[in-house]
Amino acid sequence: MTDFLLLEKISELNSRTARPRLIHQKGIAAGGTFRPYMPLSDYTEAAFLQDPETETPVAVRFSRMMGEAGSSDSPRDTRGLAVRFATEEGNYDLICSNMPVYYINDPAKFPSMISKLAPGQQESGEETDFWGFFAENPEAVNLIMWLYSNRGTVKSYRYMEGYSVNTYKWVSGDGEEWYVRYRWNPLFEEDENEKRMGISAQEAEFLAGFSPDCCLRDLALAIQEGDFPVYELEIQMMNSAEAENCGFDFLSTTLIWPEDVYPYTKIGRMVLDRLLPKEDCERLCFTPSLLVPGIDFGNREFLEIMDYAHRDGGRQRGGIK
Repeated sequence: MTDFLLLEKISELNSRTARPRLIHQKGIAAGGTFRPYMPLSDYTEAAFLQDPETETPVAVRFSRMMGEAGSSDSPRDTRGLAVRFATEEGNYDLICSNMPVYYINDPAKFPSMISKLAPGQQESGEETDFWGFFAENPEAVNLIMWLYSNRGTVKSYRYMEGYSVNTYKWVSGDGEEWYVRYRWNPLFEEDENEKRMGISAQEAEFLAGFSPDCCLRDLALAIQEGDFPVYELEIQMMNSAEAENCGFDFLSTTLIWPEDVYPYTKIGRMVLDRLLPKEDCERLCFTPSLLVPGIDFGNREFLEIMDYAHRDGGRQRGGIK
């Protein structure tokens, strides 16, 4: 990271408000465990992915990206699903979104994105800034298509998928490298499958007034009643040779890997069985650089800037690292 002017802009954004997060202000956190389905030593030396009999504690924070702390849960927005694995080798943070793509691919655009989209940061009218940002950044069209489907409006975090968006690198004990993208896939009864796709704009508008905390309440009640949410961790994978000849920018955060060429493989299962106190939820600070041996950055330039933004914001909130 040598763009010091960009780092200064991010620090300035984080210092505008002393305590609240710039984005993902409203959320809920839960704890549980993760267990791999099979040893993955052929692909990564990460210890928590080696033994199907070993459970790794996890802390998960669900959140709405652009809503303020007092906003309702259901309006059109992207959502976060951040997971911290408390492994024997240290913490590993996997930060995901319910959309498979991101707003920008160039990290230098991050300050502009926050200034125009984040709650309380708009420099002029909210709608003007929102659409003005997308008009200036055509690479965000893919995100807009997802955002304005029913996936942009949700009423339950238990039925929400989570995508890593970023590309990570797995390294085996033999030094072989693989590029990986993650997806959290919620498990539930087949007759509930339609809930995965979100809700209509009309239902979202109704819930915003009738049950503004619908996502938080749904998750809390399910755990309290023993209906523990379950998510399968899936990966798309390509080796170095495939990456060189795939025909698209496999590191881009605004592009999807085609599933017919790089299908998802189920590698593990996460169960959430307890709620975390509100103070812990607010103090959690997830950062991309919390890695373990065997896992590294793929799109390094983008992730390093995002890591700085997360860490600097966490420091100014007094959050845990």
